[in-house]
Amino acid sequence: MKLFFFLRIYDGFSFLVQMMAGVFKDLKYFLIFFIIFILQFGMIFLVLFKAQQIDEYNGVNKLAYFLMAFRISSGDFQLDDYHSQTDGLVIFSWMIWLIAVLTLNVVFMNFIIAVISESYERVMQKLVAESFRVKAQMIVEREQLFSEDDLKSIKYFPNYIVVRRPLNTEINDAGEWQGFIKDLKYTIRTTAVKSKAEIIQNLNAIQTKNNEGLDEKIGTLNQKLDQAQEISKIELEKQSKALDAKIDGLDIQAKGLEEQVKGLDVQVKGLDTKVDGLGTSVLRIQDDMEFIKSSLTQLLQNYNQ
Repeated sequence: MKLFFFLRIYDGFSFLVQMMAGVFKDLKYFLIFFIIFILQFGMIFLVLFKAQQIDEYNGVNKLAYFLMAFRISSGDFQLDDYHSQTDGLVIFSWMIWLIAVLTLNVVFMNFIIAVISESYERVMQKLVAESFRVKAQMIVEREQLFSEDDLKSIKYFPNYIVVRRPLNTEINDAGEWQGFIKDLKYTIRTTAVKSKAEIIQNLNAIQTKNNEGLDEKIGTLNQKLDQAQEISKIELEKQSKALDAKIDGLDIQAKGLEEQVKGLDVQVKGLDTKVDGLGTSVLRIQDDMEFIKSSLTQLLQNYNQ
């Protein structure tokens, strides 16, 4: 284990050590479950074979049946001792063997391959980041062993920070993403580029169609506007002619009214002369009335005397 600890210094071994640690970490519950199944099938075989001694497993005694179950899980089948059982137990033993093969060999082995593949992909996703994380962790572990003087030393802890930046982001990106995520990212990029090209092409086609349609619509609108202008001009000319005719009729009516007004003026003047004559007649009548009045008063006075 100490050797693995120091192998993390190198980039090539750091990945492998990290992957092994991640695989065993992910497989801890699976291994417990797998061991439980090995023990179960081992005890079943122990009961079926009545704990008989097997020459191939000489020296391990009862553990031979657990090793038999483990060999079944790994695909190494040992079938020489099945014919020594009675007729009823042979059929049942073969049924248990088939169940053990399907469970331990087919299901569990494929499951462990899937778990290891998942752990591998997870480590490969951030290979560069994990390598730097391991180096940083090793630096922290080394600093924990420093004394107080070492922690205050300018040699180990200078008053500046060295910052590393990638010169080419594409190279860094290619090294950062590996495995399935790299393929997935490449597929997404190519699909995005193709989709972008198709979208741009479709937009250009739609724009050309729209431009053609707009040109046609603009032409039809211009024609309709010209026709509407011509129709409006004709209607305006008709209306102007009708208005001119109405104005001429109004002029004639105005002239007739002026003549009527002149006739009325003449009649008014005649009435004025008549009124003046009536005024003189009234004055004469008043004079006559006063004369008659004075005459009557004299007559009455003479009569009274």
